[in-house]
Amino acid sequence: MAAPVPAPNPSPYQWDFVTPGLPDAAFEAAPGFSPTPMELRVMLLAHLRPRADSVVWDVGGGTGALALEIARLLPRGRVHALERDPEAVELLERNRQRFGIANLQIHQGQAPGDLHRLDPHPDRVLLEVGRPLGDVLLAVWEALAPGGRLVISTSSLEGLVDATDHLGQLQAHDLQVVQATVHRMQRRGDQTRLAAAEPLFLIAAERH
Repeated sequence: MAAPVPAPNPSPYQWDFVTPGLPDAAFEAAPGFSPTPMELRVMLLAHLRPRADSVVWDVGGGTGALALEIARLLPRGRVHALERDPEAVELLERNRQRFGIANLQIHQGQAPGDLHRLDPHPDRVLLEVGRPLGDVLLAVWEALAPGGRLVISTSSLEGLVDATDHLGQLQAHDLQVVQATVHRMQRRGDQTRLAAAEPLFLIAAERH
């Protein structure tokens, strides 16, 4: 009996529009992991303001939807995602292959101890805050290139206060704070309602 012919690798996911905002359903998901909603990804990207050749860190990358979104828009740039959860890292790698993204490097580790593994002196950094910042924000800020931009996202008031306090002490320039809430229409039977995603605080600042 002839050996089975291996299935060809699937073609990369096609998105032919110039706008950011890949549909949530385009990303492969896993139990306990879901991508940052598309509307929030677009807002975070707008505040990040990457250039075509930016070096971007995504610290606490999670499932990596935002890192992938950025990488596909920066053909001459490089994106590094640092994530400590091995299941999230595996999911991110599957999605990287799904979208055919070559300029995204994925690192399993955590900040601040593993930041040295990323390209030095990024000009754009995304930082997800789920707990007090402490040494993490200081290490990221010191690595950020002069004139670079930092965008922090958090869903908690404690994270918001912690982030703004630290950035004030660091004399950050052009500090901005936005609360973003996304409502999407859902239909259940003959009922239609607007369901809210978890609110997000977005804190953006630049280093002199």
